[in-house]
Amino acid sequence: MRCLLLCCLPLTAVGAPLLRYEGVATTADGAVAYREVHWQQGSGEGAQRLVQYLCPGGQPFARKEMPATTLPLARGYTLQDRRSGQLAQVRVSGDTVGIDWKEDAQARAKVHRIALPAGAVVDTGFDAAVRVHWQGLLQGTPLRLPFLVPGRARFYPVTVVHQGPVRWQGQAAQAFEVRLDTWYGALAPRLSLVYAGGDRRLLEFRGTSNLRDASGRYSPVVVRFNEPARAQPMERWETALRQPLVADCSANAP
Repeated sequence: MRCLLLCCLPLTAVGAPLLRYEGVATTADGAVAYREVHWQQGSGEGAQRLVQYLCPGGQPFARKEMPATTLPLARGYTLQDRRSGQLAQVRVSGDTVGIDWKEDAQARAKVHRIALPAGAVVDTGFDAAVRVHWQGLLQGTPLRLPFLVPGRARFYPVTVVHQGPVRWQGQAAQAFEVRLDTWYGALAPRLSLVYAGGDRRLLEFRGTSNLRDASGRYSPVVVRFNEPARAQPMERWETALRQPLVADCSANAP
């Protein structure tokens, strides 16, 4: 789950609004796998962001931090998942990407530095890429871009295509499909995305989770974002950053 060539000034100045929105990830049988709480300082694509991943019972088990950037499509980030032990840090500097990756608590950390391709997209930059190329996509022009898979320390070519207008929970929306643009792409799972037709915010993601489940697998999930972002008092950002992560969700089930 889950920004492009648009350059935005970082919006972290005093007085920038703190925005919060939430997504619920469910498994194939409809059970809640986890919740995503997204925090954003400012309204631009390059604004500073924080994502908390919560157990069904409400305790955070993973956290992703994304600093403000003028290159929101190739934004660096850090991720800590205490449940699986996964640790990741991606740093974009000039025309290179530094990757520190630890798959789980038992794995050995791996460090890589690779070239940053032209038009590359990293992590949440993919979401912004759809909005930046919105009109072209709706007119039928496929969006082809190199997308970073940090666990494999390489960029993979992916293609985004517009599937057409849909109704999503009673509102006008647009559906997109993402596929791996290689000879073996037909064998790889495809992602489905639904965006609001008005403000172009992500409403639904269907695909493989970027977090390992309690069994250590990257399972298919559906993540739905039912409500738009709401303004919050700034102290909630610090509270979210200070919350300790739990290693086991089973004790926190409702």
